[in-house]
Amino acid sequence: MSKNKFTLAIVFILTIAFFSCNTEKHTQVLVVGTIHGGHTNNPNYSYQDFVNILGNYNPDVICVEIPPSYFRKQSYLTEMMLASIYGFDNNLKVYPIDWWGDTDARAEQKEYMQTDDYKIKEQIVDSLVNASAIMQNFDKKYGSLNQLWNENQMSYEFFNGKEYNDYIREMYSIAIDVYGDGCMNLYSEKRNAKMIEMINEAISENKGKRIIVFTGAEHKYYFDIALSKRNDLTLVDFKEILPLKETAFTNNISEFVEKNLARGYYDVSDDASIDVMYRGALVPLIHGLGMDDDPNIIPFENLIETQSIIAEWEELNPQSVRLQFEKSWIKFLEKDYLKAIEISESIIDRLDEIEEMQWFFITFYWRNLGFCYDMTGQREKAINAYQKCRKVCEELELNNNFARSIYKDFEEKPYRR
Repeated sequence: MSKNKFTLAIVFILTIAFFSCNTEKHTQVLVVGTIHGGHTNNPNYSYQDFVNILGNYNPDVICVEIPPSYFRKQSYLTEMMLASIYGFDNNLKVYPIDWWGDTDARAEQKEYMQTDDYKIKEQIVDSLVNASAIMQNFDKKYGSLNQLWNENQMSYEFFNGKEYNDYIREMYSIAIDVYGDGCMNLYSEKRNAKMIEMINEAISENKGKRIIVFTGAEHKYYFDIALSKRNDLTLVDFKEILPLKETAFTNNISEFVEKNLARGYYDVSDDASIDVMYRGALVPLIHGLGMDDDPNIIPFENLIETQSIIAEWEELNPQSVRLQFEKSWIKFLEKDYLKAIEISESIIDRLDEIEEMQWFFITFYWRNLGFCYDMTGQREKAINAYQKCRKVCEELELNNNFARSIYKDFEEKPYRR
C-alpha cells in the first residue's frame, strides 16, 4: 500500500470513528432526593411536584428505592410506588434498587446507645459537629435537621441542593469516622454501595438513555459522588430541569394519591399481590388511626367507598382469605352481625393461609368474631373467640401491652357497640 493510500485509510477510519462517537447518545443520569412520607403534607414538595419532576426530565428509565423482593408484590414507600406507576403507565423501564441487610440495625442501634462505649464516642461526635463549619453554618441558617423534618416545609430544590447534601455528607462522614460503618449510621456505606451496584446494572442495560434515580434525600450525596466519577455518562444537575412545569396525573396515579389504590403497580397475575393492592386501598377507609379500636369513628361514606374496591377484589381473587376478612369487618361495621359471622366462619379453617401480618389479621379475626357473637347474644362463643385471640397473641409473642389493647377485658365484659 502506498503512503498516500495508507494515509487516506487512516483518515477514513478516524472519520468513521468520530461520527460514530458523536452520533451515539450519551447516557444521562439525574439523582433526585425524596422525603418519603413527607410528601403527603409538604406544600413545597408534594406528590404533584414529584410527578412534575418526572414529566420535566422525561426519562427513559426509572430507578426506585424499593427492594427487588418487594417490587410489585408488597407495599413500600409511596413516592417510589408512584414513580413505578408513572413508569409503567408510560411504557418505561423501572428498576428496584433498594437494599437492606439481614440485621435489624435500628434495634441494634437502640441497644448500643445504652453502652458506655456509645457515651464516650457521642462526646467525640459532638465535638466534631461543633467544629464543622458546614454543619454549624447550616444549623444557624436553617435550624436543626429534626426541626426541618418536623416542620416539613422545605422544597424539592432544597433537598436536591448543595447545602443540604453537603450537610448530610458531613454528618455521615463524622458518624462513620467515629462509630464505623455500623448500626449508628444504619450501615449506610454498605447499603449505599449495594444500591449503587444495582443502579450501575440499570445504567449498563440502558446506555445512551435518560435515567432518573429516586432515592431518600440522605442517599443523594453518595450517589452523585459515585456517578460523577464515571466518564461514560453525564450526571445531570437538578437545577437543569427547573423551573418545573405541571405534569398531569394519569388515572392510575390519581387513584393512588387520592385512594391509595395502586393500580398499575402490583403484579395482578399474583394472588398475593392482588390482596396487598386492595387491602392497601381499604386501610385509610376502615383501618385508619383508631378505627379498629373504635369502629364508631368510621364515617358511613367510607363504607360506601369500600363497595367498588371489594367488587373488583372479588372479581380478581374471590377465594382470598384476606378478602373474606375484610368483607366480614365491613358487614360488622354495617351492623349485619349474622352475615359477618357467616363470612368469618367460612374461613375459620383457612387462617393458616395468611402469612403476612399475622399479628393483625389473625388476632383481629378472633377479636372481631367475638364482637359479632356478643352483638348477637352468643356469649359463650364470644368468650371462646376472645380466648383464642389472647392465645394467638401469646403464640406470636406480641408485646403484652399491645396484645392487651386488642382483647382488653372482653372475656369478662361483653362487647357493646
